[in-house]
Amino acid sequence: MEMPHSPALSSSLVSIAVCSACAMWAAPAWSDSLADMPRPAAVGTAVTATAIEIERGTSFYLGRIRADAAYARGLSGAGVTIATLDTGISGTHREFMQAGKLLPGLNAVTGGLDVTDRRGHGSHVAGIIAALRDGRGNAGVAHGATLLPIKIFPDSGSGSTLALDIGLRHAIGKAAIINLSIGASGPFDARAMQEAVKSGLLIVAAAGNDGAPTSNWPARFAREAWANNQIIAVGAVDASNRIASFSNRAGDTAAWYLVAPGVGVVSAHRNDQYASMSGTSMAAPMVSGAAALLMQMWPRLRADQVATILLVTATDLGAPGIDPIYGRGLLNIDKALKPVGTLTTTTYNGKTIRVLSGAMQPSAATSAIWSLAASGQLRAVGRDDFQRDFGIDLGRTVTRSTALSLDQVIGGMGRRNEVAERVFGDDMEMAFVRESWTGTGMGAMPAHLQAQAPRDRLAAFSLLARGRDGMQASFALGSFAGQDFGAHGLRLAPDLPLSQVAGLSNPYLSLLPSTTHFAVAREAGGYWVKAGLVAAGTHDPLASSDVHLPGAAWMPQARSGVFEVSRSFDGAALSMSLLQTRERNAYLGSYSSGALSIANRAATHSVQLAGAVLIMPQLALAGQASYGITPGRSGDSLVAGVTTLRTNAFSLALVAADRARRGDRLSLALSQPMRTYAGQLTMDVLSNEQVRDRLVFSMAPTGREVRGELSYQAPLGPLSSMGVSMMLRREPNNIADAALDKLLALRYATRF
Repeated sequence: MEMPHSPALSSSLVSIAVCSACAMWAAPAWSDSLADMPRPAAVGTAVTATAIEIERGTSFYLGRIRADAAYARGLSGAGVTIATLDTGISGTHREFMQAGKLLPGLNAVTGGLDVTDRRGHGSHVAGIIAALRDGRGNAGVAHGATLLPIKIFPDSGSGSTLALDIGLRHAIGKAAIINLSIGASGPFDARAMQEAVKSGLLIVAAAGNDGAPTSNWPARFAREAWANNQIIAVGAVDASNRIASFSNRAGDTAAWYLVAPGVGVVSAHRNDQYASMSGTSMAAPMVSGAAALLMQMWPRLRADQVATILLVTATDLGAPGIDPIYGRGLLNIDKALKPVGTLTTTTYNGKTIRVLSGAMQPSAATSAIWSLAASGQLRAVGRDDFQRDFGIDLGRTVTRSTALSLDQVIGGMGRRNEVAERVFGDDMEMAFVRESWTGTGMGAMPAHLQAQAPRDRLAAFSLLARGRDGMQASFALGSFAGQDFGAHGLRLAPDLPLSQVAGLSNPYLSLLPSTTHFAVAREAGGYWVKAGLVAAGTHDPLASSDVHLPGAAWMPQARSGVFEVSRSFDGAALSMSLLQTRERNAYLGSYSSGALSIANRAATHSVQLAGAVLIMPQLALAGQASYGITPGRSGDSLVAGVTTLRTNAFSLALVAADRARRGDRLSLALSQPMRTYAGQLTMDVLSNEQVRDRLVFSMAPTGREVRGELSYQAPLGPLSSMGVSMMLRREPNNIADAALDKLLALRYATRF
């Protein structure tokens, strides 16, 4: 039924009315007009899954406004009171019979306590807000909320702002939200509304059903400065989310205007009946229910904050942005429950940081962090722009180390290396590698780097000078750097270079990519004593000066000081190397920034014992064992610090030459890359709004990588060569549940 507005009674006393069209059905009888609607369960019937499904079908609007996200969190509006200033509520209706659902109300027309709804409009609105979710009839948006019925209309239907003012003042201190599914014939004295706003109430008002270009009063008061963003005007949309023909548009209230379903909405009515009604009166209570869900989740929110959250998280409809028809857009509870703006938290020392900023790339030595991330143990509480707390899985910022891939190898196969060596008498040796790229090889590089990568360059260089007093000095750049130390530096036979076996490399020197080294050595009493400096940084001294890779300023930098003692015997060699490796922007090869930043630098002390023995001509057995200690550091992020970490690495290799043909090289290596076996990481995080937790985790991973490498290279003639490499990694990167990593690569090169 349509209820027309009455003319204004005076400048201070204006008529108000409810305005909606409805068709009613009773239980158990149904009217012909609603025969296709599901029948509600009889009172006392056990609630079944089917009944809940039927109730949900009747309450179609819950899906349209994305309310399920709230129910998945256990929200129902419990503990929040909503005042309905309307035609009253039918207290004997099955949807409101739960104890505590209805508070004692007020009849603002008579001054009495009788709030019985004899017209049905108030019950319909109340049902959309908070009807029980019980498998009968319909379910309210905030089905667990409490209702405060305030009857401001006589049973004839049309009332005045005098009763409205009494009702507004009565709600102060008793409710958190006021629903006004009413419309006035014109502006009126807003002092009672101002008092309600000042008291902290949120007011949700229907925009009106005149098809007008802007909202009616009282919804139109939302644009006033005194409204303090605590009044939301609500329009109605149809099943296609188009503005309903009868709905007043946003107009000059666009910034405070939402839309919600308002056509054919089924809800409670008088005399334990249900009705399908259309109007902005039906859309407004959906917004009131949504506000109650937010208030239950975050009781500290002010009314203006709740309103702003609902407005800024609406689904945009119509013209992009705030527009004069749809205002902010369609109510979206799911989005309203998600963070707005930037999530921040505080560290143990009071520093404010963005929770999901930065990234963490663990190394094999710090792979326990990936396991913690994968198991959901790296959690914290962050706050959005409205200081709402959200549980955050910090594991989202942790990247799992990539497995071996053919792309990595194929990318290098497009590269042609030309090695040249020259000996200057007995005093000096020089070697360099010239690298050129073909189009095929560059295709494996990221597109944004292809244009910047040098097509032809000097890739490596080494110089060895010998003095007559037993002194040696060496200098190297690129891939030659660091090969004078440890197992790589052992010499058994001229044609049996151990430096070509990757598994025999010093793992702590492997923390330094693109290295440069300088070393001096001297023989004394059959021992060689060697000291040197190995360094790596963002600038490659062999690269073109005009090549600048993105993010170079953040790339890791490191240097190692090396002291080594070695001795060669008849067919055998031994060495002991002491290193101090200092990393910047890295921690044992891992890179981190933001909330999970471990440390921006690390200093690791390590020792390597290496040896090799010639089993037979051109066949050697070599191995190394390395141990490191990285002193603990305090952090400046959610990582409060790490204790001293202890790491180790082992490898054993067979190296052969001239096996199948002259000039070939064969190696078989078994190794355990660097792995932490002792140490802890401590996080200090907010676990809720007030409490901080200190979480202590072991940095020893549950897995242990064992790597097998087989490599064979052979010349095929003066202009051609071939190579084959195979690698297997069990529990790669020391991650226990990681699948076996396998790689087989073939390479053929020739000159034309």
